[in-house]
Amino acid sequence: MANDEVILAQLGQAAVRGVRPEKAQAALAQVPRLPEDLAALERELSRATADAERTLQAAARHLVSAGGKRIRPMVTLLACGACGGEAARAVPFGVAAELTHSATLLHDDVLDGGEMRRGQPASRVVWGNNVSVLAGDWLLTRALEIVAGHEARADALPPLLATMRRLVEGEVKQLSLRGRFHATEEDYFEVIRGKTASLFGWAAAAGAWAAGVRGEVPAALAAFGEGVGTAFQLVDDALDYAADPALLGKRLGTDLFEGKATLPLIRALRADPGLREKLEALVEGRADAEAVAPAVIDAVRRTDGVEAARAIAREHTRGAMAALERVPDGAHRKALAEAAWSLTERAF
Repeated sequence: MANDEVILAQLGQAAVRGVRPEKAQAALAQVPRLPEDLAALERELSRATADAERTLQAAARHLVSAGGKRIRPMVTLLACGACGGEAARAVPFGVAAELTHSATLLHDDVLDGGEMRRGQPASRVVWGNNVSVLAGDWLLTRALEIVAGHEARADALPPLLATMRRLVEGEVKQLSLRGRFHATEEDYFEVIRGKTASLFGWAAAAGAWAAGVRGEVPAALAAFGEGVGTAFQLVDDALDYAADPALLGKRLGTDLFEGKATLPLIRALRADPGLREKLEALVEGRADAEAVAPAVIDAVRRTDGVEAARAIAREHTRGAMAALERVPDGAHRKALAEAAWSLTERAF
């Protein structure tokens, strides 16, 4: 199966796990030339690393060629079409969004000691931490070069630089909170606004800039993207406590093992103060993570921490939909809306 067909199949499977699969699948099917544009995106992703030093290229392509949902570049292509542009003009910006996202994953795996990524050994396992960090840095510079070479660079490059700054700030904020389990909800949202929402926002607005549109519409798409990105991360964090591990692709409680207090756990700690004693024992080395994790996961589920995260995700998606109303209507806008709802409601 061709790579673009794989991506469409992934989106279709995600839609089936959502609350309205027929609408999501039908909306994607109505977008003109979507398979062709996705194929062009994959070709350009491969070309983007063609001139890298051999080891850097291997480490970067190990991750990029492993697939992924390509959600961010998909948003870029659909946003360009919604603004009346040919999606092919947005492919470079879609590539830049995916390269930036891939760079953050390479860095995250080093910071978290990650062993697996997208069903295969993480790049750091194969090439080591040093190469993985440098490969991530190289991808960031390549993303900037691609955007700097686009005819809409004056609109897109300064916001991408600001987005990269927010990505780093979000990561540093998360590191400062790791292992303490005293994070507030505001701490949590500060992290995900930087680490996840910011790049979704840029990817959406970039589609409008590629189409030659400025002003209110790119701002509306940025607000849409940030809302969707926030909802996406909330659901991702909820799934870490509630999903089927076989479908999720990793064991439950990964965030807990990495010392991250996400919203489901923050809500559970509020509802069950006794839970903090277990976590403090874990942090102080008086308890083993494997022994504590089942009790913590059970407490998160019992205190509705998972459903709280889902409910807040829906609020952010509704806000994203309100922003999307300021974008011209049509097949591309409908696909953006249905994709957003499917991401919020995915249930595996």
